[in-house]
Amino acid sequence: MKIKTKVTFKEYVKLLYSLVYERLIMKFLICVAIVLLLWVIFYYLNFFTLPKPIIYQYITLILIVVVQPIIIYITIYRNYNSSNHLRETLEMEITPKEIKIEGESFYLEIKWHKIFKIVEKPNWFLIYQNNLSAIIIPKKDLRADDINMFREILKDMVNVPVELLDS
Repeated sequence: MKIKTKVTFKEYVKLLYSLVYERLIMKFLICVAIVLLLWVIFYYLNFFTLPKPIIYQYITLILIVVVQPIIIYITIYRNYNSSNHLRETLEMEITPKEIKIEGESFYLEIKWHKIFKIVEKPNWFLIYQNNLSAIIIPKKDLRADDINMFREILKDMVNVPVELLDS
């Protein structure tokens, strides 16, 4: 199976924000921000007799709601623009034994048994080489039969954690 793909910056941002905010610690921080926001709103609307929020609650709320997403965006922007691999059009050949990737400036062959894990998202396949680095395959560039063929190849993997969506 051959795939030709290019990940745009907008797609990359959406993917990474979804990956960041699906982590448990990030969900916890969002819950903390919601509680702080409700505290401030309820205090000023006099719904409950709550203690007056002090500067630390406002600072924490601003850090979680404003500063953190901006820092994440800046990190994504720097990562995307510093990596030739992300910005290049990639041609991939996926076989039952390996994945071959050719970009404008590189060529890569990886045997499936050397893959750390494989995750299927609603719009993506992520093939992790380690816990931080993944090969990104957008499903928009695959036909329905290619997706099914790719899933079949992945089901045959031994010793590779595979997280596929229910077909």
